Amino acid sequence: MPWGVPMLAHLSDEDIRRYVAGMSSVETERHVRLCIFCAQRLGDAAQRAARWERRGILGRLVRIDYSQEIDELLAEIEEEQRHAA
Repeated sequence: MPWGVPMLAHLSDEDIRRYVAGMSSVETERHVRLCIFCAQRLGDAAQRAARWERRGILGRLVRIDYSQEIDELLAEIEEEQRHAA
């Protein structure tokens, strides 16, 4: 598919799921850049796929990384156990 030629149809739900999972194609990337409808659908799907939380003084919306949250909780527990010992 030559550059600048959009896909003939909007992205399917499967295309959106693959894109959010990080497995997009060049054609999908190009289409999302040109199609506001699919870009909006993709944005909505990506937002639903992640946990978001307001943080900081300004209450900025940030994506929560579960593995980072678990590591922080484990570090807090470990620190509390050291102080208790």
